[in-house]
Amino acid sequence: MIAEQYKNFFLLLLIFLASIWAVNSVPEHELDEKLVVAEDTAEHFAVGYSKTQMNELGLAANKLTADYAANYRDNAGTELTNPVMTVYKKAPPPWVIRSKAGYISAAGDQIAMNGQVFIDRAAAENVREINVKTSNLLVHPKRNYAETDDWAEMVSGLDRISGVGMKLFYREPLYIKLFANVKGLHEYD
Repeated sequence: MIAEQYKNFFLLLLIFLASIWAVNSVPEHELDEKLVVAEDTAEHFAVGYSKTQMNELGLAANKLTADYAANYRDNAGTELTNPVMTVYKKAPPPWVIRSKAGYISAAGDQIAMNGQVFIDRAAAENVREINVKTSNLLVHPKRNYAETDDWAEMVSGLDRISGVGMKLFYREPLYIKLFANVKGLHEYD
């Protein structure tokens, strides 16, 4: 009986040793240990983004702020959350352009303001307040120019003009061109 127990013990030991040998004799698979980065992970980001550009005299020409800015690995530009662009002029108050989302081109010469966009200039001496509502606006800061293919409405005092498709040169004198379905209301003082 004891010989039978030793026989079973040696049989189990032999199976155990054969299993260990079989596992060790099989070639290991080479694993590629590469760093995997998720595609939607920002390569660079900023919370409380702010950028001021100066003119040739060293004065602030425009300032772009955003709650959040992110530049992605394969993305040539920068995505913005709640961007606000302030364009400074010599005499009148600055123009303020804001939206919920935006995108700066890789060259930095175009800013796409996505979703609903508001363009405002406060009233000052010899200039009236101007408010423009539109969406999906493409801004060219160096040219003081903005355009959209969407509906736009400009309100200044009691004057109101709206249409589909807009080109806006936000410099003095102000130039706005609407392309289709143009409607306007002009009140005389």
